[in-house]
Amino acid sequence: MDQPYVAPTGPVGKSIEWACAAMAILAGVMFCIESVMSVVSVVGRATIGEPVPGDYELVQMLSAMGIAMCLPYCQLKKGHVFVDFFTLWALAGLKRLLDSIAALLMAFCAFVLAWRIWEGMLEMREYGETSMVISLPVWWGYVPVVPAFVLLGIAALYHLVQELRSGAAA
Repeated sequence: MDQPYVAPTGPVGKSIEWACAAMAILAGVMFCIESVMSVVSVVGRATIGEPVPGDYELVQMLSAMGIAMCLPYCQLKKGHVFVDFFTLWALAGLKRLLDSIAALLMAFCAFVLAWRIWEGMLEMREYGETSMVISLPVWWGYVPVVPAFVLLGIAALYHLVQELRSGAAA
């Protein structure tokens, strides 16, 4: 990275940072619960022949929710993997332009995904689809994913504004 990470400033930046961090911490708690449940299930299966009912579907649902909930924090901290093989030679202004375009595309994709996930969640709820083993309503897994993608889009737009400001200051 040419420009190091700069912490968000102002009430808007601090609010976005707080929301992203809170969502990532909640995802971390979910991953810990998932880990403990997996250990209990494996030990139960090995010792008494009884795993946690629905452990696979719970791990699947918790993992999908947790990963989505970590994306906004990763975007805000400029933690996504990027390949600079073709831009090593580029001037700082061109890199800023490319980063700005990437942030804009990320925001667009995040908002479109949030919309489509919302629609999918409503459809799953309407049809009453449930998981196979424990009959957990599938739409519940979508509930935290929608705000996660909305927050990802907001974080990407904030990143875009920061890139544009740094370009104007240069």
